[in-house]
Amino acid sequence: MKAIAVDTGGTFTDMVVLDQDTGALAVLKLPSTPDEPGRAIIDGLREAFGNGVAPADVLSLSHGTTVGTNALLTGAGAHVGLFVTEGFGAINDVWHLAPSEDSSRATSVYVEKKPPVLPRYRREAKERVNYKGEAVVPLDEEAAAEAVRSLGRRGVESIAVVLLFSFLNPAHEERIAEIIEHELPGTTVSLSSKVLPQMREFPRLSTTVANAYISPKMGTYLATLEERVRAEQVTSDALYVMQSNGGVARIGSVTPVTTVLSGPCAGAMAAMAVAATAGFDNVVSLDMGGTSTDIALGQQGRVLETTSGRIGNWELAVPMLMINTIGAGGGTIATVESGGGLRVGPESAGADPGPVAYGKGGTQPTVTDANLVLGFLNPESKLAGRVSLDRDGAERSIAGMAERLGLGTLETAEGIIRIINAKMEEGIRAVSTEQGYDLRDFVLVAFGGAGPVPSGRLAADLKMSKVIVPPAPGVTSALGLLMADPRHDYVRSRLRLMSELEAGELTAIMQDLRAQAEREFTSEGYSLDQLRLEFGIDIRYLGQGYELTIPLGADSQVSQQDVTAARGRFDATHEQMFGHAAPDEEAEAVNYRLRASAVVPKATLKRQAHPDTDSRVARVGERQVCFDSAHGMASCPVYDRALLAPGHRFDGPAIVDQLDSTTVVYPGQRALVDDYLNIIIDVT
Repeated sequence: MKAIAVDTGGTFTDMVVLDQDTGALAVLKLPSTPDEPGRAIIDGLREAFGNGVAPADVLSLSHGTTVGTNALLTGAGAHVGLFVTEGFGAINDVWHLAPSEDSSRATSVYVEKKPPVLPRYRREAKERVNYKGEAVVPLDEEAAAEAVRSLGRRGVESIAVVLLFSFLNPAHEERIAEIIEHELPGTTVSLSSKVLPQMREFPRLSTTVANAYISPKMGTYLATLEERVRAEQVTSDALYVMQSNGGVARIGSVTPVTTVLSGPCAGAMAAMAVAATAGFDNVVSLDMGGTSTDIALGQQGRVLETTSGRIGNWELAVPMLMINTIGAGGGTIATVESGGGLRVGPESAGADPGPVAYGKGGTQPTVTDANLVLGFLNPESKLAGRVSLDRDGAERSIAGMAERLGLGTLETAEGIIRIINAKMEEGIRAVSTEQGYDLRDFVLVAFGGAGPVPSGRLAADLKMSKVIVPPAPGVTSALGLLMADPRHDYVRSRLRLMSELEAGELTAIMQDLRAQAEREFTSEGYSLDQLRLEFGIDIRYLGQGYELTIPLGADSQVSQQDVTAARGRFDATHEQMFGHAAPDEEAEAVNYRLRASAVVPKATLKRQAHPDTDSRVARVGERQVCFDSAHGMASCPVYDRALLAPGHRFDGPAIVDQLDSTTVVYPGQRALVDDYLNIIIDVT
């Protein structure tokens, strides 16, 4: 049986086919089709089927998608209508409850917030639920029906319903959903009591509206994709979409807003697994593709998570891995500013036309062009086995820029790389040192088609000791999709002082969350024996406007000692993250969480045997490379990744070529191939 994973990126669509019996991996990279992302997926399936994979043998298909993310970032979502409680129609006031992106400017009267797309058509529901969850004003159903009909006349495609205190009592929201279905059949409905059943008006509103905004597009995309997959004779029920929380969900049950970090999460999960095989638990993952770089931090083998994040101008309060995405990729464009300075990014040449070296009409030099001119990339090979590289074209474009800058061609190419590297170093610090972590305790796992080129230099500049390059770095994100379990997250809100929180009350909440998870997972065909439960509680100091999620373990039965221990862990976590704690001050419980996963068979990395050879068998030649423009081009050994085997060692400078990526070992560094075919670069 075969497990297939597809990661759709801005430049390439990566596909991995895993033989569940032998552990053998087949890799495909196809140019992405941004106008119709599903087309590249079907093209990849057909190619796999043409290479001997039988559709009936497909056990599962997992997909990382950027459809929802792109809709949010580009303003290409649906025409949304919004229901709120009567008296709260001036919804602009709620948007201004959004936290500032830059807390240092919070007191400035000149700060102009950039709200997300506001629903143009808003309606007030005549109803009221109080802070205890009691319905003190019944829903006026006839008025609600007329309001729905008026939205229909305005041509809305999707409706968000966000009523006051619906997270405590969802009855009125659920009744409005029934009315919408009756009056406007087929209209997409997003209820805040289902999308985000927790307190705070702004994040609940923003998250629910975002879900409504992308639901029609995501729904159409996923339904069409499933239909086309079925047309290829794939019969498996295990068709999954990657979520922002690092787990997968069935295509038919996924909540669209939970997929906004779908692609980057898979890579971070794979990086943790790769590092574990090499014996490392503390990891920074660097996934550099053609358009962007995704950076995450994992401690003790687990990627750090958050319960909220920002995508463009949208504040989303959904569990997500802590991933920092920056505009730095192989296709990132370099320009000369009006003042005569060199600027790199954030604009990207993407897949079409791509870098100048692709020969598809690109005219502005990119990071890929600079790497080609410096000799890091092989001008004789085809990128991903499909795209021929035009070194002469890349050199002409950079030479033209060099003339405007008054520099040499190599100096200009090196300047492009130094600027983009500085951006990536800043991105790495944002998830590590700025969060209280010491990078000397972490290794860098570099992947993506472009990631292993700068990683050795980045690690050296950041004082990190080692870089790990996976066996197939260009498709590592796709591989991560095969390492994820189905997962759902559940939350309840109820304010309680920690000093007054009774174990019995907390147990009742946790058991209610557990029952909800068991119902949902069993309805999807999983057994209770497969469930893995992890409870948590959001705590803050009294008067604070933010919380920290503190783990409570796997048991829904909580003791008073567990409550006390959670308070202590909160103080310690606050100290680690912010440099101070106040254990003598009162703390408050806000939200209660359950992370539930179904443990399913996953891809595993296989240990390889040591051959009776050394790295000389993999050395296939030399290439002129520039590591420092002051010294110009110099001869550098080149190795073929396919010929490297466990135990092989070699010193830098060296280049390792392979189909899906290139690895650079810088002067003074040393490389070892481990038992899992990872290249471990000793930086120090």
